[in-house]
Amino acid sequence: MSAKALGMLKHMRRQILGQPAPYVEVRGAAISIGVDPGQSECDILVDELLRAGHIQSYDSPSLTAHGLYRLTNSGISAADEAALVEARRRAQLTDAREQ
Repeated sequence: MSAKALGMLKHMRRQILGQPAPYVEVRGAAISIGVDPGQSECDILVDELLRAGHIQSYDSPSLTAHGLYRLTNSGISAADEAALVEARRRAQLTDAREQ
């Protein structure tokens, strides 16, 4: 998975924290990584996440047209794993600086 797609996925994971359902919107995730949600780059990243099974389209085309998707269990796991790896890396950097 590309770094930008992973960045969007991690933002989507934060979107569902404390929410009763895993519904996410692409616009905020795209903006969070510096991508214009109206450009083809965003569409390419969304396609990457769809192909990987990390997000799913709604049955209603109008919702998907507005950039609304469902974060899958696979997407939640991938985002959580990426956050864990990042936390471990930060801890190692901190330990190295303290030595």
